[in-house]
Amino acid sequence: MRRRQLSIALTLLSLWYPVRGANADPEEALQAFLRDPAIRGARVGVLVEDFQSGERLLEHRSERALVPASNQKLLIGAAALAHWGPTHRFETPIMIQGEVDSEGILQGSLWVVGRGDPSHVSESLWKLAERVRLQGIVAIRGGLGIDAGYFDSIRFHPDWGPPTAHSDHPPTAGFAVNYSSFRVDVIGGAEVGDPVRVTVAPDTIYFRARADAVTIQRTRRLQLQIAPLPDGSGERVSVTGAFPLGSQPLTYWRAVSMPARYAAAVLRMQLEAQGVRVSGPTRFGDVPSDATELLRFPGESMSEIVWKLNKYSNNFIAEQLTKKLGAEVYGPPGSWDKGRRALAAYLRSIGIADRQGVIADGSGLSRRNKVSPHTLVSVVRRAALRFESGPEFLASLPLGGLDGTLKDRMENRTTSVRGKTGHLRRVSSLTGILPTSTGRLLAFAILVNGARGERLEVDAAIDTLVAELGS
Repeated sequence: MRRRQLSIALTLLSLWYPVRGANADPEEALQAFLRDPAIRGARVGVLVEDFQSGERLLEHRSERALVPASNQKLLIGAAALAHWGPTHRFETPIMIQGEVDSEGILQGSLWVVGRGDPSHVSESLWKLAERVRLQGIVAIRGGLGIDAGYFDSIRFHPDWGPPTAHSDHPPTAGFAVNYSSFRVDVIGGAEVGDPVRVTVAPDTIYFRARADAVTIQRTRRLQLQIAPLPDGSGERVSVTGAFPLGSQPLTYWRAVSMPARYAAAVLRMQLEAQGVRVSGPTRFGDVPSDATELLRFPGESMSEIVWKLNKYSNNFIAEQLTKKLGAEVYGPPGSWDKGRRALAAYLRSIGIADRQGVIADGSGLSRRNKVSPHTLVSVVRRAALRFESGPEFLASLPLGGLDGTLKDRMENRTTSVRGKTGHLRRVSSLTGILPTSTGRLLAFAILVNGARGERLEVDAAIDTLVAELGS
């Protein structure tokens, strides 16, 4: 009975709200998009081109330079694949200062020479530790040394404002791990009055976790605070307040403030896990001139790195690649200024001259970034049509309704789009590749700045336009 009532209700609704999108006229669809209440009053740029030929099919102020938000990542992703190629792997030199005796004890220090690889995670450092063990080293007497000088010392982009512990604002470093982020879980007690537990992952000596909170019957706000330890050796994670009885554990993702020190702590933990005992301090600075190379540890392939960059809009990867590209093109240390110049040079090399454009960072977090829809469509078309790495670039774009940052959009699967999303406050963007019902492939970019509507409303308007373009 309920199912029949629902069917009748949906039929009545369809009479009041006519279905849009079936054989929609592109120009009419664009004008309807611009009249949408969520969009009205915003600065909008739209461009749709034939993917193969580049013929312009639809546009609205397509040369206007607007804030792209995370659509900015398309630039560094395309540049990275073009510069290094999809199979390239960054290598991290591992050096030793001192001799390894007959018992496998390094009578000196193990040095890591960071080269800005964004793919290091706890698991890969476990493999690095295994490689050290397989070299016959069972103990390190002189501690660890970290040379992170391949990047400059500016960890947070100045455009982002004061540094925060939010995981979306991760610091850069020549040697970093886990995207400069970590996980905090807060777990309530079984009964009223029980203490609240806090756990941190990965569980390293870098963190000091403490909970001054109790379990109570009613709801009360928890506070999570992260601050550097007084001796500079790590960070304190503190939870205060109260936790409501019976509630599910809370999970927070946060960024560290000292990424190289954090990475060193994770490496020390993984060496110990491999049975390599480490004694002595962790030092930071230039690798000593008398150190010799033990091994070179390869990271993930560039295709894997760019896949994670675009699928999950990873800000850390974007900024690491930007600084690393700057260091490769203009020499170390890598910096945002060199990375900006290298990205501008890449655009010029593929024939794109955006005179109004501004490149400030790689991730799109800076609101100083200004990119036109024309530039974004040109970058996507050239990157996707590039024989050497086009398939890898296309594969990195989220699939509408299926994965990445588009997983929860276009869930009806009537639109088979591959697109890169972008969001900041009052900024929404979507750029990608769209097949039409006639079999034609379109390349498009839609940028909205200063919209009055809420983010979900603006996204819905963008998605409707994309769906009608594909019909």
